[in-house]
Amino acid sequence: MNIVAVLSTTILPLDGVYKVYRVQEAPDIKGVPHYIGHPATKEIVEGMGAVQAPTKLFEGLQPGEAAATFAIKQGRSTRALNGFSSPHQDVDMDDLDIRILVRLE
Repeated sequence: MNIVAVLSTTILPLDGVYKVYRVQEAPDIKGVPHYIGHPATKEIVEGMGAVQAPTKLFEGLQPGEAAATFAIKQGRSTRALNGFSSPHQDVDMDDLDIRILVRLE
């Protein structure tokens, strides 16, 4: 699998056909650029070897490329209460849903 980005949610800036599926174990993301701003989630993925992307703008996946997403699980985020995920919210791996997003050929 060609993981080229680590994201905090499913982001699809380019039109195409995608497959998204949940995984139980985190994929190898050593050296993969991440686009995560939430401090606790950022700390988790950097602890797994992901590196800060040179820009905050994720430009999308090309056919055959994949992204790993580390989203705060529904009901565990402050989003429902506050309308956004608080940057002060502490999360651990149990609070995250990991999905793989693949752009198909």
